[in-house]
Amino acid sequence: MWAALEGFTTISIVVAVGYLLARTRVVGAAAQKHLGDVAFYVGQPALVLVAVAGAELELLVGWHIVAFGAACILTGLAFAIAMLRRWGASRAEAALGYLSTSYVNAGNLGMPIAAYVLGDAAWAAPAMLLQVLVLQPTAVAVLESSPAGRGRSVFNSFVTHPLVWGAAIGLAINLSGWQPPSVLWSPTTLLAELGIPAMLLAFGMSLHSNPLPRLDRLPRLTLAAIATKSFAVPGLALAIALLLGLSGTPLRAAVVLAALPTAQVVFVHALRYRTALPLVQSTTLWTTLFSVPVIVTAGAFLT
Repeated sequence: MWAALEGFTTISIVVAVGYLLARTRVVGAAAQKHLGDVAFYVGQPALVLVAVAGAELELLVGWHIVAFGAACILTGLAFAIAMLRRWGASRAEAALGYLSTSYVNAGNLGMPIAAYVLGDAAWAAPAMLLQVLVLQPTAVAVLESSPAGRGRSVFNSFVTHPLVWGAAIGLAINLSGWQPPSVLWSPTTLLAELGIPAMLLAFGMSLHSNPLPRLDRLPRLTLAAIATKSFAVPGLALAIALLLGLSGTPLRAAVVLAALPTAQVVFVHALRYRTALPLVQSTTLWTTLFSVPVIVTAGAFLT
């Protein structure tokens, strides 16, 4: 229980520091964008490289990951299509809607929660790998090819993106068994440690310039995104897991991972492409709050 609470508390404190930095004007208005760019181009690719290089790749074959991945991808795609057709969203907005409802905080929240609820932090590693190797690069490629990006083709955007290179290098190191010399690995891990704090601080700064509105004052689109991520995704993961005949820890793993809140890295992309910022900001915060009772319930009652 304390491991899970520690994860939520850690995030809250770092976000609050970012908010205070902006509120007290210790940093200027441009600091949020610059910090987001540092996370986007340096911290996050290094974090992905280190995570993939040291991950247990054989965990990706578990059926709980099939249930988790299918629930996230299918629900995210359905929401993106609804944004395009019902709300008239642009392609970039729909891509961020997809990430907001499918991309979970499997790192700094998923690890401690998996340790408490599932008994081993390693259960969260496959979710992180699936996201950094598949979900995020493809969504960012769409963003890059949209008018909000540089208008390049999806293929060119995908193969030249820093996240893709980070994941590709990490995967090559993992598969080859090569241990990079410390003169290369030490600075890489140091830069990787920059990724999460930079994302959280930038997110906290955004709360000063764009205060979070009350839940009853949010637009219907934002409410739909919050409800989709908080309840539809774990509900679909539960249904798929039961259809696959899962029980015990694999069943809990599929639902708990799907119930994790929207990851802060989605906000970095919204900031980078100056698209759907209020949607992403509100979804990230409110899904974090709603994830607590969902995860606790899943851990207590799914056997």
